[in-house]
Amino acid sequence: MRHNRSMVLSKRLTQAAALSALLLTPAVAGAQEEVKVKSLAAPDYFSSPVADTGLAGDLWKDTAPDIMRDVVPKLAGTKPLSPAFANLAKRLLSTGANGPAGVGDNIDMGAARGMALVALGEAKGANAILDRATGAPGNAPLSLATAEAALITGDDDKACRTQDALTVDRGAAYWLRLRAFCQLKAGQADAAQLTFQLAQNATKDADYARLMGAALAGTAPGAANLKNGVNYALSRRLTLDLQSAAAIASASPALKAVLKPAGGDLAGVSSGADLTAQEASDLAFLRQAKTVPAFVEAAHASAASIAALAAAGAPLQDPVLMARAAVAAGDVTSAQTIRGHLVQDSIPGAGPADLAILDALIAAASGKVDNQVLGNLVARGASGGPKSPAQPAAVLLSSLGGTMDADARTQFAAFDLGKPAASAARVQVLEDAGTAKRKGEAGLLALSIALDAGATGPQPVDRARIARALNHAGLAADARAIVVEGLLSLAFTK
Repeated sequence: MRHNRSMVLSKRLTQAAALSALLLTPAVAGAQEEVKVKSLAAPDYFSSPVADTGLAGDLWKDTAPDIMRDVVPKLAGTKPLSPAFANLAKRLLSTGANGPAGVGDNIDMGAARGMALVALGEAKGANAILDRATGAPGNAPLSLATAEAALITGDDDKACRTQDALTVDRGAAYWLRLRAFCQLKAGQADAAQLTFQLAQNATKDADYARLMGAALAGTAPGAANLKNGVNYALSRRLTLDLQSAAAIASASPALKAVLKPAGGDLAGVSSGADLTAQEASDLAFLRQAKTVPAFVEAAHASAASIAALAAAGAPLQDPVLMARAAVAAGDVTSAQTIRGHLVQDSIPGAGPADLAILDALIAAASGKVDNQVLGNLVARGASGGPKSPAQPAAVLLSSLGGTMDADARTQFAAFDLGKPAASAARVQVLEDAGTAKRKGEAGLLALSIALDAGATGPQPVDRARIARALNHAGLAADARAIVVEGLLSLAFTK
């Protein structure tokens, strides 16, 4: 009996030794190491896509890490971007592509990406990718991005869970405000009152104080406030009018995306009289826009009725304005239809240069730079003198390609386009990035120039160089949008 036990024990020891030897062989040891490396690999905070942007997973290949570290956090700041550049930023940051070394696995850069997407009006997409991000409880910026994205998309419970899980900076004003809201939401009125007082002691905020005070005491709350996610959540809880003029005026870019645009409504419009009334309404709405961003908003709001007016084929009171608005709303077909009905010398409120610029606008939006259109634009610029808007329009259109004949080149070379505002060094690196097809780096450098220019965007000479570089880099759609916006802006700089 004892002999049998010894035999069994000896056999088991032999099997264990054999298993140990097997585990130490190069093939198995290598497999173990591979599993270990994979399990410990740091996450890439830029690899999750928000949407199919048409850009490949090598977007950030060869991008200078410090350029990315410099620009991406600024996109979440308070400096505004014009619509075309905001769309470029959103497209870049919505792409799922591993970031450069030291950037993609940096948690603060992951937070910067999330906050930038929120600031650009892509809270829904940010909310989705931040669900898959790791490390938020120990990182206040990443938790902030997660909470704001959740609040703006109406997921208050997720925002409160994020606040509960946070292990750092819990005494900061933002977290105190959110905590007071979450306590109120959970029916903990006394705790919410105490936290509310702590939040006000940390940093006073009149709008938050008014809304939270009303929620706690049942007093009149006043108008909704949409400057951040917490105030938006409070305004929703108080069932305030989110479409009031005061609410819209207070809305941050992050929250403007959730508002219903004002403007034309084609519901029920079918007769000629109805279309005439709608045209008058659209014209009034479009003419009140004094900046390109405001005009683009008005154009989108009026898009359906402009399309119906174009299809009807009736004479329009201001056809050039209507065609420009159609392009601004992305409806090139309606703009082409309106343009097809126009005859020179019989265009209400427009001259030859206006028609030439409209042709350039339609060409740029359709992605077809017609040499005849470019040549006519250059000729109008030469005959109109240095103050003619056809001159900057020509440099903008030419940045997308096209060929000028000898006469046009001679005329174009004499144009005075003003002094560039963008840093010559930055433009040179941008152009180098375009030539080398470094898409991500070219896009970031373009955005850095646009951030310096503000909400109206760069002036034509800088804008044309940006568009040319982006076109060379392979960002043709963005280059066209930037040129279209520049051509639209000429109407506001006469």
